[in-house]
Amino acid sequence: MILYFTLGVLFAILLPIRGHHCGKLRESHLYNRNEITAPDEYTWIGRVGYIYENRTEFKCFSVLIHQRYAVLNAHCIRGGTAALILFGDWRENEDITVGDCLVEGMTAQCSPRPQMVDIEELVVHPKYDGQYDYNIGLAKLEKNVELSDFVQPICLPPAGESEGNHIAQRLEMAGFRRPLREGDPVDKDGEWRRKVQVHTTSMDFCRSLGKNGWPNLTQNYLCALGKEEKTLYFGSPLMGIEVVDGKPRNFYLVGLPATIQLLGHPSYLSLHLFTSILPFRNWILKNMDLD
Repeated sequence: MILYFTLGVLFAILLPIRGHHCGKLRESHLYNRNEITAPDEYTWIGRVGYIYENRTEFKCFSVLIHQRYAVLNAHCIRGGTAALILFGDWRENEDITVGDCLVEGMTAQCSPRPQMVDIEELVVHPKYDGQYDYNIGLAKLEKNVELSDFVQPICLPPAGESEGNHIAQRLEMAGFRRPLREGDPVDKDGEWRRKVQVHTTSMDFCRSLGKNGWPNLTQNYLCALGKEEKTLYFGSPLMGIEVVDGKPRNFYLVGLPATIQLLGHPSYLSLHLFTSILPFRNWILKNMDLD
């Protein structure tokens, strides 16, 4: 009986990471052409908070992969004292003490108050040197987030995923939109969580577009092109869909942004370089204390 209970608990803990109770997907959301998400869509995005004297600034994003863990860029850890993560925030504004409501015509959608959870421990990949490569870290939360329709983890890549599987595909990103250049007007609609598509490219094509100073591209990277006017704020995750028995079952985390270039005239495209999650899947699992 004791052995059965222990294994059952371990299995329940691993489920949010390796499939099933993670990456919630409603197939109708895939085809609705809405750019602003529903409040219960892409529920794993967290805003990372930094405390400075009497104020809190949210300067990075993280991605919830377990009730107690989130992944984020390593530079978000090295670049300041990350103290907390805000989950379930549908609208990126200053008032984080109440939920948000969006009224369109005669209908309204609302989200509850977001959850603020303190960070207990931060881990940076040991090979990260402040540049683009190995730009990945892990945040352990002080307590489990309260799972709901509005806060749920995304899955890690399937164990059998192969490198190069996402080249020349249209994948979704989710996040928030901010002015891309200094002096650009603030788009108030950009405060709402959004979803956009980008088109992944081969590394050779990516190198041909990258400007001087573009990093030496390895298997740790993914590259994609998107429309400049739909570029989301740095930190928005890239996601894939796991298909089982001919049906889309769940989202999983494909990449975290490493850098971006605005290509300008005449294409007005944005070139995104992502840290691929697949090469770091085992590192993430190894650094999660699930006992």
